[in-house]
Amino acid sequence: MNEKAYIESKPKFSVIWIVPIIAVLITGWMLYQHQSNKGHTIFLKMDNADGIIAGKTEVKVRSVQVGIVESLKLQIEQNAVIATIRIFKDYDTLLTEDAKFWTVKPRVDETGISGLNTLLSGVYIELLPGEQSNLANLFTMQNQPALIAPDIEGVRYKLKAANAEVLDVGTGIFFRNYKIGQVETASFNEKTLEMDYGIFVNSPYDELISNNVIFWVNSGVEVDLSTEGIKVSTGSLSKLIKGGISVDYPPNSVADSIAQQYTQYKLHKNFAVALERRFDLFDLYLVEFEQSIKGLKPGAPVEYRGMRIGTVEQVPAQLVRDGQPLYFQQNNTSIPVLIKVEYGRIYEVDEQAKQYWQGNIEKWIENGLRASLKSGNLLTGAVYIELDFYSAAKPESIAKHSVYPVLPSVPSGFTALSEQVMALLNKLNSLPLDAALGEAKDTLTAYKQLGAETEQLIKDLNNKKVPEKVEKNLTQLQGTLTQLTASLKQFEKTLSTYQQGSGVMDQLTDTLSELESLSNTLKPVTKGLNEQPNMLIFDKNASEDPVPRKR
Repeated sequence: MNEKAYIESKPKFSVIWIVPIIAVLITGWMLYQHQSNKGHTIFLKMDNADGIIAGKTEVKVRSVQVGIVESLKLQIEQNAVIATIRIFKDYDTLLTEDAKFWTVKPRVDETGISGLNTLLSGVYIELLPGEQSNLANLFTMQNQPALIAPDIEGVRYKLKAANAEVLDVGTGIFFRNYKIGQVETASFNEKTLEMDYGIFVNSPYDELISNNVIFWVNSGVEVDLSTEGIKVSTGSLSKLIKGGISVDYPPNSVADSIAQQYTQYKLHKNFAVALERRFDLFDLYLVEFEQSIKGLKPGAPVEYRGMRIGTVEQVPAQLVRDGQPLYFQQNNTSIPVLIKVEYGRIYEVDEQAKQYWQGNIEKWIENGLRASLKSGNLLTGAVYIELDFYSAAKPESIAKHSVYPVLPSVPSGFTALSEQVMALLNKLNSLPLDAALGEAKDTLTAYKQLGAETEQLIKDLNNKKVPEKVEKNLTQLQGTLTQLTASLKQFEKTLSTYQQGSGVMDQLTDTLSELESLSNTLKPVTKGLNEQPNMLIFDKNASEDPVPRKR
């Protein structure tokens, strides 16, 4: 093959081939630029799409648009909505695994009114970037706005509440009525049956949270009916709407060392309960009462001459002997009450108070220390236990129960008054008045006979002459006997007033009858007051008749 034929046989490279190649390259470049400018696509799962419109609803960070909702679709199970969101270029670094999304719409709560600007523009989705480095493309919408931004300085703590009021996320934390933080998380622990709260305290107020602080629920309105009377207190408007949590140091205490992050505290029902739980050093005692304990409740104070030294723990005491409650035992008519003697109430150094109490309690009881029930408030019917010395109390010593030592008690109130009246009546009835009057009458008769004999002797002497000296002595003797006769007649007159059927005797008998009648009248009143101390103010609650039940 010659050179000319070879050249003609080679494939020819036409210009028309270059055009498609260039077009493909340009298209690829445009697609790359379009995809790059389009940004990053993520998927957001939400309960419902209320107010969200595809192609219109924006995604913002600090009021700057960083994305837009492209489409909305139901999940396959049809129990949620999946929103496809396009995040603009240069903002894909915000999509960390701990990023949070929520809908911004008009809201009204205790912090005020927010989101009013969305009334005209419509709702939008707020994005709060997280702190992690790993990126994600699937997220879940939050029902409530994120409370704490990552750039806000502060410390987090944990609270546990068993009987306190259930509080919502966002509830404020107050130190002496000044807001220093808020509740960040709230959940119920089904295993411990307690509420678990996560709280956030803003800096620099976290320096106020020491290891010895106490937390309690501070509701908007508090009404306390106790032995001390009725107390009503109100808080701020935000507390009236949503309540709050108060934190402070115990009374007469100063701040301890600053608590570490995530330190766990107990959230108490109120301030009084929070104070009760501070006295961890105590001893338990039983007090057995031979009267009604109506009005005595757990938590009632135990006082010594007006100074509180303890708390009533159980009414009645839940003690079992031989498989039955202690107060069901045969021949036992007393009701046991379990009390706590809290040494921190006696003296701030509770260890010293414990040594002082335990070293003297035996001697005090021997000297007449007894427990009794006292009425704390007639309006509420509340009673409390008072410890005091009774000089007339029978000598006793502290009894040893199988579990707790037993403090002796004495009747109190109308029960004691009734017993004193009955004792007085019994003494008056037992007086031997008839025998005493008989003896007095015999004595008076003897004196009358002696006076008659003396008078006869004087007459005999007057008929005879006697020496002047003897006559003078007889005259003096006659005067003396005359005075004695007058005294005897007055004594006879006095005794006659005390004879059976006399006015004084009848008056004395009527007085004793009235006292006995008064005692009988006081018996039901005493019983009623012992059962319901406030019956003088409120109607007495009649107990229902027992209804027999089938075995």
